[in-house]
Amino acid sequence: MSEPRVAIAAPIALDADLSVLAGLPLALSAGRIHPGLGVVAEEDLVRRLADMRAVVAAGVGRHGRRIEYRMLNGVQRSEDAQLADLPLRYELTAMHGRPVGWEAAKTLGHVHVCPPGFPVGYPEVVEVLHGMAGFLIQDLADGPDGPQSRRAWLVRAGPGDWVVLPPDLAHVTIDLGAGPLVFSDVIDRRARGIYAGVAAARGFGWYVAADGGLRPNPRYARPPRLEEVTAADWSGPAPAPLYRYFRDDPSRLAWLSDPAAFESVAPALAARIAGALA
Repeated sequence: MSEPRVAIAAPIALDADLSVLAGLPLALSAGRIHPGLGVVAEEDLVRRLADMRAVVAAGVGRHGRRIEYRMLNGVQRSEDAQLADLPLRYELTAMHGRPVGWEAAKTLGHVHVCPPGFPVGYPEVVEVLHGMAGFLIQDLADGPDGPQSRRAWLVRAGPGDWVVLPPDLAHVTIDLGAGPLVFSDVIDRRARGIYAGVAAARGFGWYVAADGGLRPNPRYARPPRLEEVTAADWSGPAPAPLYRYFRDDPSRLAWLSDPAAFESVAPALAARIAGALA
């Protein structure tokens, strides 16, 4: 039987002006992200390959200091200072897109903490700005034979696409192109990532190879059933650049602070997930 595969996009430019698509001054130069004049960030963090040792299929080797991606959190134009007082914040992530051995570049992967009194974590909205992304989304639980997952979705998204990340599932971002990947998100400031479960499982139920091959994670007794979908099929069409949509009327994304509102805001997606996991 041939190995299942996903399509890998053609090589993409290392330099690009992302300002129009992003809705704020933003450029990519030599694969690195550069906020424009007047754009500030509350946090500027990097994730190194050594930080991902538990979840990559191939060994880290001597490249542990290599920076895999950069995260700018609490990003805003200085003239939009009112955003700093909101419970939500806008974030940017730039991945270099370099494979780790045979595996495609990816983020660490996590689930979100639960707000007080809620059994599930915070949802999130992500927007691709440059490159081709695969958002691998799955349920994850401990089982007697190791990690368990029943269903997984690989949501394929390109520039301008939005992807809604549900409150009760784990997610990881995979670079499905030969080059840098830049994406933004809006999320509640309290939505810290929980990485321990994904690390214990040595990643998600499927690994994506740099050539598009899909290989099951041997830590799982059975890999989850995987469905590849487009961002439009998963989340619907994107209404506007995410930053501008957030800045102009933050109340439209207030549901990101309330996991209980997810089902009413995204009923089709909530029903899809519930039906698949029933």
